[in-house]
Amino acid sequence: MANRMEDALRLADKCWGKAYRSAPEFVERYFVLSEQLLLSRPVAMGDEFRSHAKTNLLFLPVILHHNTWVSGVRALQTLGWIAPISKVEPVQSHNHMPLVTLWKSAIYGGKSPSFLRQYELVF
Repeated sequence: MANRMEDALRLADKCWGKAYRSAPEFVERYFVLSEQLLLSRPVAMGDEFRSHAKTNLLFLPVILHHNTWVSGVRALQTLGWIAPISKVEPVQSHNHMPLVTLWKSAIYGGKSPSFLRQYELVF
């Protein structure tokens, strides 16, 4: 797990240059919380990363642009922590997009289900 976090922080420095330079505590905590979410769930909607962060009292610093949330999910994909499955309607009230990506966790800690009923997906 430590190597995964070190890789995440290196990527944060690269992909999230401004965010990491301006608010390194935010970026580090975002990765910790994202890892927690992905270890506990086989799939997550794109808007759930932000929601999970806020539930755990991680808020975007005012010095960062609101698109930093989207950059975070892209960083998780670049790290190989998530892979896209399909597009679905968002469930979070903050989301203004008609569709969000449904992501499969590549680091899920449990046994991957063969079928997810709520999304009618077969793995």
